[in-house]
Amino acid sequence: MEMEDKTMKLTNLTILVSSILLLFSLLSAGEKAVKKDHFLSINPNIKNEKLRAEIEILMTDFDVEIQKIKDYYTEEIEKLKEERRLEVKAIKKEFGEKRETLIIKYGEDRKVKHSKPERSNSPDKKVEKNKKPIRKPK
Repeated sequence: MEMEDKTMKLTNLTILVSSILLLFSLLSAGEKAVKKDHFLSINPNIKNEKLRAEIEILMTDFDVEIQKIKDYYTEEIEKLKEERRLEVKAIKKEFGEKRETLIIKYGEDRKVKHSKPERSNSPDKKVEKNKKPIRKPK
């Protein structure tokens, strides 16, 4: 009896400590921010203020150009998505019309439902009252 109590206490303590460690690791992971390091970063040892100012202007210009490129391609991607959507819509309409002509050509009634036969009336599967059906292993 005492051995079971010690084992239970040890198990509970292990679960508690593991949960606390997991919680701390999740909390600390959320605090880390990804620092974007600019490839034109300014060396903190530069003493020349004119050079530092020119590099800052260069970095700003670089960021503006990068943003222009990103905006341009985002716009192009949106245009292509819209074009694709319209092409798919046109093809669906075209093939729907072809389907309708085939249905008319062969005289099929479109409103026919394919219903499943009821299980209680099917003669091929008979289960006796006292027997359980055999279950297949997964």
